[in-house]
Amino acid sequence: MIDMSRLTQEQEIERAAQEYAVFGRVTPPQKKQLVSALQKNGHTVAMTGDGVNDLLALREADCSIAVAEGSDAARQIAQVVLLDSDFSVLPMVLRQGRRVVNNITRVAGVFFVKTLYSIMLSLVCLVLNLPFPLIPIQITLIDLIIEGYPAFFMSFEPDDAKVTKRFLPSVLRRAMPNALSILVCFLVLLLGRGPLAISAEQGNVLFYLLVATVGMQAVFKASWPFNRLCIFLCITMTAGFYLAVFIFHTLLQVALPQPLTLGVWAGLTLLSLGTERCLTALIRTWHSGKQKKAGL
Repeated sequence: MIDMSRLTQEQEIERAAQEYAVFGRVTPPQKKQLVSALQKNGHTVAMTGDGVNDLLALREADCSIAVAEGSDAARQIAQVVLLDSDFSVLPMVLRQGRRVVNNITRVAGVFFVKTLYSIMLSLVCLVLNLPFPLIPIQITLIDLIIEGYPAFFMSFEPDDAKVTKRFLPSVLRRAMPNALSILVCFLVLLLGRGPLAISAEQGNVLFYLLVATVGMQAVFKASWPFNRLCIFLCITMTAGFYLAVFIFHTLLQVALPQPLTLGVWAGLTLLSLGTERCLTALIRTWHSGKQKKAGL
């Protein structure tokens, strides 16, 4: 513990913020300086207060918390107000916040796969003057069974691990390998459909099944490490999609796959899996090198 009344220089306050955890006789400006010093050291700072002497620090903090029994000014400026004025609930609030961020980051990677491969395929089709290989009703089934269904239940999973990564870069790193693997398989299929003597109808259902399979791979990756819920979701998602294609293939405007189509689909599935794994390793290596250069 340190007596803040003895400190007058800003450098002394910044040094004290690094060395001490308990501070006494802190003036309102010093509270703000302590918050700023912690932020300069890379910390995310939460500030609790109940009076006007805490306003400067509450405004400066990343997360400001006031109690219902505090002053009107503190409640108005705070981002969170504890209605029962009980600070003991803050650990639970922190865990809930981490759960939301971690789970949304996991499931957002699944949704971003479709966004990224849609952009890539649109650009390729525009350059090559080709029709887009999927129609809205087909994408709707993927959205429902492969993206919406497992993501909804996975978002409620308990996960209070500390949030250490930025949301958008983390999601893009998760989704990009799967999206690129779909693009690679589309180009391979485009070049090899003639030599393999695959008709246009069989080519369409082949690519549709391939897109869905890569989307399932993204769900499997987001579900790791598996628990009972994730295993149940993955099994029902996989069985439900292929069953829906078999039953509603007329509505989906796809033909039932022939044996040759299934064989090519299995080969391209292995290609997509290998491509995804290689790209994931490359992105992880690149990100690790970037962090080392930044001194993290």
